[in-house]
Amino acid sequence: MNTTLAALEEALNENACLVEALLQQQQYDEALQRMDDRLALIARLMQLAGQEPAQRSAAVALAGRLAIQEESMQALAASHHQAIFERLSQVDRANKAGQAYRVNSKEF
Repeated sequence: MNTTLAALEEALNENACLVEALLQQQQYDEALQRMDDRLALIARLMQLAGQEPAQRSAAVALAGRLAIQEESMQALAASHHQAIFERLSQVDRANKAGQAYRVNSKEF
């Protein structure tokens, strides 16, 4: 594996760890920015595989490992998405309860 491909793999692994940590810390805006960085790194990997046929097999192997990593990250993001949705639902229910209370209290 050449140094460029190794550097890309290291950067992608570091990025995955960072995104996971940011999601755990509920820093969603920052996690989204790091996900954008990840897309740029993946685009660079695809470019490298296209430009350097000698690295294509190593790049394909790396892509396979990244696919597994992506599945894990998608599951983590989905769980956070569900948690956010549940919190928003609770806020909505509390808001409706507050409105009902105000309407009912005006009647008395």
